[in-house]
Amino acid sequence: MVRGGHTVWVGLCPLLTPARGCATGLRVSRANRVADPARPVSGLSAHDVHVWTCRPDEISDPELLASYRTMMTPDERAKEDRFHFARDRHACRVTRALVRTTLSSYCDVRASEWRFVSNRYGRPEISPQMAAPPLRFNLSHTQGLIACAVTFDRDIGVDVENVTRSGETVSIAHRYFSAFEVGGLRSLPPERQRQRFFHYWTLKESYIKARGMGLSLALDRFSFRLDEEGPIRVSLAPELADDATRWQFELEQPSSVHVLALCAGRDGAQALLVVTRDTVPLAS
Repeated sequence: MVRGGHTVWVGLCPLLTPARGCATGLRVSRANRVADPARPVSGLSAHDVHVWTCRPDEISDPELLASYRTMMTPDERAKEDRFHFARDRHACRVTRALVRTTLSSYCDVRASEWRFVSNRYGRPEISPQMAAPPLRFNLSHTQGLIACAVTFDRDIGVDVENVTRSGETVSIAHRYFSAFEVGGLRSLPPERQRQRFFHYWTLKESYIKARGMGLSLALDRFSFRLDEEGPIRVSLAPELADDATRWQFELEQPSSVHVLALCAGRDGAQALLVVTRDTVPLAS
């Protein structure tokens, strides 16, 4: 990742050129594959955030997929079965495997034993009835990419988007973005506007997910400032009843067609260390 705190990618490649549609300063990750995330990994300290990314289209082994199914609860299996399209059922299964195996990499809990609850806005959390460390996590998925962010006892939100998705983008910015953001978007050359739209969109999604309040927070009541250098800054309207300085934001491009944004709560001025790994759950 490129902005906010001290960040590490497991594997980096050169900067994209503007001709390929990437804003200066964003890197494409071709991260080293990490084998089974249920095996021990480097520890998660109080000021760490780990982001695990997974590419479901690359997972096709029948035995591996069957093992994912066995670790799901009956409710999770029923949810998977309700999807009409096979690609959506596949993504659902891989998502459940990613979060379960990732959480198990930090403590002595089997992947199949995790139980989850949701707050009144729908944000999932580890069930308080579980005797587990105070891990916090957040999930996001889009076509071709799933992300799971994990930290200790701090608010966290992650969002990923596929920038090639169909539908309107720049033309609808005025409906969701602040006047400041719309002005910043329109000031860019046309070839950079779509990319900037997704930068704003994923950052906004990561913030409302970290707050755990979903779209009850109006997207135009907070604004992001993205400079070529320096940290990402956010300005919050008074009615949001929040302190902008308590958040750290990161923005990354994990592939040529994906954008990832992270929002994590901080304790004071100390920057968080963000480490991102690309993984295949249970793969060797």
